[in-house]
Amino acid sequence: MTFRSFNCKQSYEGYKQEHDKKVSLLRKQEVKGVDYLKMEKNKMEIESLESKMLVANQSIETTTSEIIRLRESELFPQLLELVAGLVQSPFIIVPDCI
Repeated sequence: MTFRSFNCKQSYEGYKQEHDKKVSLLRKQEVKGVDYLKMEKNKMEIESLESKMLVANQSIETTTSEIIRLRESELFPQLLELVAGLVQSPFIIVPDCI
């Protein structure tokens, strides 16, 4: 996991925790019959957190896709080339235990 995706994951988890708290508070407010304006403010904060969670999740998916693409298109072929070069090298020392 890259530093960027790690930060996005942390952000997402922070937003999720805050979201869960706000949803719990909203449910309590609905049961108690708290002032309509307070409940609406809480609903708007929940919607904002949901938007932030969506953006963070999309960023994680984009970063993950890019890592997979790089691994498949660049790193794996380089690894195969390296291994092929090592196998053909006359300077390989093969341990006796093989």
